[in-house]
Amino acid sequence: MKKVLVVGCRKSGVYSALLAKKVGYDVFLTEDKDNEEVRIFLPLLEAQGIDYEIGKHSFNHFKDYDLAVLSPGVPLSAEVVKVIKENSIPIVGETEFAFVNASSTTIIAITGSNGKSTTTALTGHIFDVSGQFTVTGGNLGTPFSELLYENPHPQIAVLETSCFQLETVVTYKPKVAVFLNLMENHLDRYSSMEEYLTVKKKIFMNQEIDNFAVLNHDDSIVNGFEPSIKSKPYFFSINEKVDRGAYLKEGKVTFIDGVEESLFDISIIPLRGKHNVTNVLASVVSAKVMGVDMRAIIEGVRTFKGLPHRLEEVRVIDGVLYVNDSKSTTPDSTIKALESFIEPIVLIAGGSSKNNDFLKMAEKFRGKVKKLILIGQTAREIGDASVRVGYGDFIIADSLAEAVLTAKDNAQAGDVVLLSPACASFDMFKDFENRGNAFKNFVNSL
Repeated sequence: MKKVLVVGCRKSGVYSALLAKKVGYDVFLTEDKDNEEVRIFLPLLEAQGIDYEIGKHSFNHFKDYDLAVLSPGVPLSAEVVKVIKENSIPIVGETEFAFVNASSTTIIAITGSNGKSTTTALTGHIFDVSGQFTVTGGNLGTPFSELLYENPHPQIAVLETSCFQLETVVTYKPKVAVFLNLMENHLDRYSSMEEYLTVKKKIFMNQEIDNFAVLNHDDSIVNGFEPSIKSKPYFFSINEKVDRGAYLKEGKVTFIDGVEESLFDISIIPLRGKHNVTNVLASVVSAKVMGVDMRAIIEGVRTFKGLPHRLEEVRVIDGVLYVNDSKSTTPDSTIKALESFIEPIVLIAGGSSKNNDFLKMAEKFRGKVKKLILIGQTAREIGDASVRVGYGDFIIADSLAEAVLTAKDNAQAGDVVLLSPACASFDMFKDFENRGNAFKNFVNSL
């Protein structure tokens, strides 16, 4: 029996271990943390008879394994990875391991700096509406290994595929690979934008001529990928006509692949913001190249409810709309959020640093943001960037609760109070979901 070493006791690691056990491997899981987030998963391992250790890595045991499966949160620079390599154990990530065990499943993989989750969820919804046995997840929240463990042999898997997951792919080959955009991101993990891009482009690494690449024509970097990939390129654009793919024509989503086909008016799209029209176009192209019926595409777009923490309308109080956009963890995503409203905005921003530059975002504040309320580790940095571009109307709050109360005091009927942090959440919260839920709780208690 082959032996698998799984590194990491969160969802990705635990379900890698469960899947490995299910398909016949002898499994051992190791995790150097010992806390409630880890311990909550131990009953799952124990129920399947999977050996584990928490609170340490027993490096002297890391021998004679046939394979090591890394959780995406484990960087390749970690000490545990160095020891695994010293023992000549092949390394893959959770996504790669699941892919190898899903030979009958067609993969639609979606990456990019912003918009991945919404595009993944919408694409999965369209395929669900079409009647195909579809699972949706990946970096979106449900690891591929969990999807396979609970739903054996799906026809379609629509997977948000992050750069952390792409670091460790070997044979991962999506039938459709979607690249939405490239913005400054994760420079706390990568030494440069060039390194970040190199990892992202691994989504195309194993594709062949009978696969599809779906590329953002409006992103100058992504638009330039065509010469370097083997798969057949399709494009999407909200700005101009494309030779092959989807674009807007007189307010209608139009698809062209030799023949031009008008699909639907953009007025049926239930999501706010120009960026979400872009996401819809990417989903439409993914569905069209896979032969999904036009009626299913239209119904899928029309009935899509969006995701929590993405421009999520929470409540209207005294004529003020409160919006939770906690998933905006980069300056570019916050810019897109600002552009989604014509109303005056009281913006709550700030959080933990990803080494991003806030100047471009700050330039959008004048004439758009009536009051800026800053929180977290990056509060002073965003404030300084704002002053540098001539915007000084900001307040620094000690907590999100204080920020919500301050926003209430500074908003009036017709305004929007928008939580769109432009930063990660780890200085004050477990993750963006924890931050968004806290915001909703504070708003609902007003």
